Amino acid sequence: MAKTVCVVGAGVSGLVSVKQCLEEGLEPICFEKDGDVGGLWNYHDEPRDGYPSVYNSCRINNSKEMVCYSDFPIPKEFPNFMGHRHFKRYLQLYAEHFGLMKHIKFNHEVVLVEKADDFKNSGDWMVTTKNLTSGKEEKRRVNFVMVCNGHLHEPNIPKFRGLEKFKGKVLHTHDYKDFRGFEGKKILIIGIGNSAADVASELSRHAKHVYISTRRGTWVVQRAAKQGRPFDHLAVTRFRQGIPWPYLRPFMYHGINNRYSHSKYGLSPNTSFNGGSVTISDDLPNRILLGSVNMKTEVEKFTENGAVFVDGTELDDIDVVILATGFNYSFHFIQKGVIRKEREFPLLYDLVWPADLEPATLAIIGLVQPFGGLPPVNEMQARWATRVFSGNCKLPSALKRLKMVEELNARLKSKGIVSAKSIITVFFIQYVDKIAQYIGCKPNLWKFFFTDNALWRRLVFGPCTPSQWRLEGFGKWEGAKNAIEHVDDRTWYPMQSREAGKREQEGIYDGYVSLLKNVLLLIAVFFLLRFLFVNVLTTFLVKF
Repeated sequence: MAKTVCVVGAGVSGLVSVKQCLEEGLEPICFEKDGDVGGLWNYHDEPRDGYPSVYNSCRINNSKEMVCYSDFPIPKEFPNFMGHRHFKRYLQLYAEHFGLMKHIKFNHEVVLVEKADDFKNSGDWMVTTKNLTSGKEEKRRVNFVMVCNGHLHEPNIPKFRGLEKFKGKVLHTHDYKDFRGFEGKKILIIGIGNSAADVASELSRHAKHVYISTRRGTWVVQRAAKQGRPFDHLAVTRFRQGIPWPYLRPFMYHGINNRYSHSKYGLSPNTSFNGGSVTISDDLPNRILLGSVNMKTEVEKFTENGAVFVDGTELDDIDVVILATGFNYSFHFIQKGVIRKEREFPLLYDLVWPADLEPATLAIIGLVQPFGGLPPVNEMQARWATRVFSGNCKLPSALKRLKMVEELNARLKSKGIVSAKSIITVFFIQYVDKIAQYIGCKPNLWKFFFTDNALWRRLVFGPCTPSQWRLEGFGKWEGAKNAIEHVDDRTWYPMQSREAGKREQEGIYDGYVSLLKNVLLLIAVFFLLRFLFVNVLTTFLVKF
């Protein structure tokens, strides 16, 4: 009889977890408290407590080639940076293609996950669910649990001095849907993340004025990079990852700061450029340039009609305060003590496994913030978790896992990295490669260098798309090579709506190849001139 797995949530993490369970011969049962798949991307016009939420104009911050699952490319006609409608449709197509829908119970909320009485021997869990339509509760025993509820449903509401005295409207971006109701208002937004930039840019076209208050500042990256390519096609490559950060940083800084001076726009952070504190926004700098948005420093306190900032300046006619202050991580339905915490953050081995839980029969999928697309990271976590559940992959002991996590956290703390967001931030390629090595699907670049050099060049110099981890080994997909070779076709297709004039086209890695050729040419010219100079000088000396 197949072992049963409870999957909590049918969003980006939950769907791929159900699929991976099926591929490992496990029996998944997924509980989703909404009426459809999508999780965060299942848009509703009204905000709802306890549910993740996006605003109507929200766009994914990574391109479609970098956010797709590894064996199911996003349709070529979909835009490169999708809104919630397109991305939800992609998730529906994925669920339909792999037959996942019949394993999902919609309008069912997981109320409690607790250890079975014989947990030490069996590793089993008792899961209590509630049918939100009938109100009926049901308890069942399962062998494994995959927690896929995300971390964007519980708004983080910081304490601000005097905020309770403010007479205007206060809301979190979780409850923001669109500009309606904010026309002609003066608005103060707290925070400078992606949501803050999006909401500020949208409201600045309808409100009287918008201010953004930020303690740390940010580096703003636009979605379109060189030759209009999606920025992550150039930023997330194995070639770039291989360059030591001290050498890469000046080029990254120049590239980001080249379009406009972050300091003159009031955006630049107080610290040097380190690859962090990055906000994706196409509009914010323009809105600042047009005078529709102004940057402000940190709020010291609120007054009845406005705010006083730490630099002594004051705004006294604010109508609305919007908190773009992120979200808290919540596992309220999991039995207390199952997930050990430090500084209010769960101690997780490689951001998946509760460090000291033995046996390891519960996995957290999706509690990670990569410099790159999130869905393929969630997918790799799910592939790993289900391999462990099926007995095809082993974990270190709980004692060893806990020691490794504590040592890592101590190193991060010594570097001043103490926030929960910083702890879950990972480099996309490095992190996925690490897990891929555990389960035996990391691409062998040396092999491809000798056996398929054209593909090797794409793997190294091209965007590191998820299909790279389907080329060989466990979970090999026959369509992986084709998917990698046609990245450009799918990227440009939705924009080819008219026959344009003659234009120069450049392959994804041609720029790097051209640079290498130029460097080699300069070296050759140098040695040629040196050779000629030496020969001429020798001839001259011999003659005279």
